[in-house]
Amino acid sequence: MRKIIIVFLSGLMLLSACVPAAPVEEVNVEMQTGKANYDTDPQYTPEEALELALAMNKFAFDLYNEIGNEQENKLFSPFSLYQALMMLYAGAREQTAEQFESVMHLPWTDESLHRVSNALNIALSSKDSSQEDEQAFILQIANAIWGQQGAHIEQAYLDLLSANYAAGLRSVDFSQSQQAADLINQWAEEQTLGKIKDIAKPAMFNSNTRLALTNAVYFKGAWLYPFQEAATYAEDFTNLNGDVSQVDMMHSTESFWALKNEEVQIVELPYYQSSIVMDLIAPSDGDWQTFLQNLTLDKLNENFDDLSEARVELSLPKFKIETPEMELINPMKELGLVDVFGMEADLSGMSGDKSLYVSTLVQKAFIDVNEAGTEAAAVTLAVVQVKGMLSPETLKISFDKPFMFLLRDTSTSTILFAGQVVQP
Repeated sequence: MRKIIIVFLSGLMLLSACVPAAPVEEVNVEMQTGKANYDTDPQYTPEEALELALAMNKFAFDLYNEIGNEQENKLFSPFSLYQALMMLYAGAREQTAEQFESVMHLPWTDESLHRVSNALNIALSSKDSSQEDEQAFILQIANAIWGQQGAHIEQAYLDLLSANYAAGLRSVDFSQSQQAADLINQWAEEQTLGKIKDIAKPAMFNSNTRLALTNAVYFKGAWLYPFQEAATYAEDFTNLNGDVSQVDMMHSTESFWALKNEEVQIVELPYYQSSIVMDLIAPSDGDWQTFLQNLTLDKLNENFDDLSEARVELSLPKFKIETPEMELINPMKELGLVDVFGMEADLSGMSGDKSLYVSTLVQKAFIDVNEAGTEAAAVTLAVVQVKGMLSPETLKISFDKPFMFLLRDTSTSTILFAGQVVQP
């Protein structure tokens, strides 16, 4: 038996199971770093790293329950989102900061938080990015800040992000919205080896945009015990609605850390030359809804406590998930992070005043699980605007059911035509 603390890295454990990009016009992007150099050797204790990882896991579990539908495939990177939120939190003050602290379960509220975050990122990242060993795992974490040309950003904020997140400020003109989106998309595609494309849209930016913050996570790992392609063949997979479909099912019989009891079955798949694993988790009786309703992080950790080494005859479907752009403001509001997205936002640590708010928070994610291993990537984008551009709440109206219509003269209130549509 052993204790395992889950670190949700790139959405790898969170599943319920190319056209080349147009060339970007060459633009000279001015880089401005903080006065503090990036700290490549931050001091920390194992206890501090464990405490921050636990906070991330609590946040990941909260978000897992908030995002999506149990009837759908699900994939996201709580780790990437947490990194973006950390950079936003660095500029938050007063009640806005307190909401970050509560929702993110932050163990500390001083600058030691960012020091330990940096240390954890370095510890997680692969040390050797050379391609000499095709099986060597890769975990790359990258951050960037995009700032409006000439706009004031507090020096202390730039210093903190430069020292702890290796995030230099790239000066762009957000009024050239297409160009700004192209630059951010090019960065995202480069950081994820082409897996995440077109996360930034021109409509996200305008002349009142002041900052965009991006985080990218890329993972590639070969299984320690690869599945043999010859042992992959079509088998039945029962969907939640009871329908049965044929899928490519991989098979392997190996010694894994595993658990199977009346409630849950878990198999831990290790990667070659990596401490990262993929945990496969399912209810033993197949009752997915009840399983999700009763699942807690504490219960999951208890299950991981009970893992033991066993000979496992494993069947696992090959799968690939590529999410559309996932809007994250509403889920974050549901978790309690509210003020930063509206008129009450206090991001004075960024700008020196309370003029800014977060207008966009989105993520795209990708995962491919096959016989050789796993490739996964995610990019999170946050856009910071001047409050003067804050629009009233948008109404969503869809006439996707029978409706009535009128042709009416507004000057006399005379109805000229009336009708209804029940079958367009």
